[in-house]
Amino acid sequence: MSQSLAKVCTHIVFSTKYRQPLIDDKIENELHRYLGGICNKFECIPIQVGGYVDHIHILCVMSRKISIMKLLEEIKKNSSRWIKTKGKEYEGFY
Repeated sequence: MSQSLAKVCTHIVFSTKYRQPLIDDKIENELHRYLGGICNKFECIPIQVGGYVDHIHILCVMSRKISIMKLLEEIKKNSSRWIKTKGKEYEGFY
């Protein structure tokens, strides 16, 4: 065989700090789109992004160019920054 093909799907689950219910209806859809955008930035194809008030689920196809550890680092770092910024926009949110 001259060519090999790999398709690795990853289910990522992580929670808010201390499982605080920070993800409400006001920001949920926007947050999910933002997380999908982070995946796309690193050439990982988001299949489904969802979750609940205190945790996130991301199902994506991994790129061969990034490790799972690096993708998780980027997702958690950027989403934490994003949610803290949004907290300032919504009074009493964060």
